[in-house]
Amino acid sequence: MRLIPLARFASLNLLAVLLYGLFLLPTPLAVESGWDVRQAWLSQNGLVWMLGGWLALAGVFGWMVFLVALMHVYTPAMRVSTMLQNGLMLLSAGLLIAGVTVWMALLPSAANGEWATFIDRLALAFLGGGLFMAGATTAWITVDLALLKRLSWPWLLPGTIGAALWIPSPFLLPTALPALIGLAFLAAWTGFWATRRTLPPVYQELTSDLLRTIQSR
Repeated sequence: MRLIPLARFASLNLLAVLLYGLFLLPTPLAVESGWDVRQAWLSQNGLVWMLGGWLALAGVFGWMVFLVALMHVYTPAMRVSTMLQNGLMLLSAGLLIAGVTVWMALLPSAANGEWATFIDRLALAFLGGGLFMAGATTAWITVDLALLKRLSWPWLLPGTIGAALWIPSPFLLPTALPALIGLAFLAAWTGFWATRRTLPPVYQELTSDLLRTIQSR
């Protein structure tokens, strides 16, 4: 897998999700505001809402393919931990997709405030669980790579911080600020990888130690 092109794809999608949500969807995403205002907005901007949903799905796909490529390049294959990480990644993506789809498809057709509240709670339950598992899985992968000495911390720390900010989502939503900050960190992290021309060596620290040994001789 080509990690750098996939990092570019992921960073563009994650940044687009962040900016689109902040600037174009603040009204319909304001779950705690009155339903009348949200309903009026949705009736006039249905296409904008649907495009936001599809963009969010693209963001989930971008996050997943970047992590898959990162693990393909740097994680030893056929480990129990690697297989568990892949499985948790798929479960996380499934929950996030379910939450986005419920919101995208059902909210515009809500007949009243009670039905809208039910849809919001269902979508937020899926999204909260998905963000929790996605954050925990991403943090596990980055810490695992650091402990295995496959990559040094500067290559991994922004992703770890962003993922950690997703973990408390089930307990904080609909307060989305930590999740948004985490999304910004992950967009910046994938953007950092996207701007590289070459990948760091697989055994970065071991390679450095070997070079120092050769030079000392």
